[in-house]
Amino acid sequence: MVKTVKGIVRGIGYALEGYAGAFKEDGHFRINLFLSLTGTAGALTLLEGELSLIVAFANYLVLVVELINTAVERAVDMATKEFHPSAKLAKDASAAAVLTIGLFALFLDIKFLLPELIKRLGG
Repeated sequence: MVKTVKGIVRGIGYALEGYAGAFKEDGHFRINLFLSLTGTAGALTLLEGELSLIVAFANYLVLVVELINTAVERAVDMATKEFHPSAKLAKDASAAAVLTIGLFALFLDIKFLLPELIKRLGG
């Protein structure tokens, strides 16, 4: 049991190092972290019911996919320093995943979050 708890704590430590490393080394991660947390907090604060969870989840998912993108890009960079079409595709497809969920989250934010924000600001 103690060994299992130590393993879990060690794993959480590695995950926190992953956040810190991505934040330190990846400008896109920092931008997406800000946008993702802002959209997630806005949805949970301004919207109600299941809609708040759906919009928050889409925004939060941007952060998750950006972390995966960062991992893919670093792994590809470590695997080869030379240009290779497969390496380019891996990095481009990973970035496209971030763009895809980002656009979806933005659509939800504009459709549901923005009108609620305008309404509460007196517009």
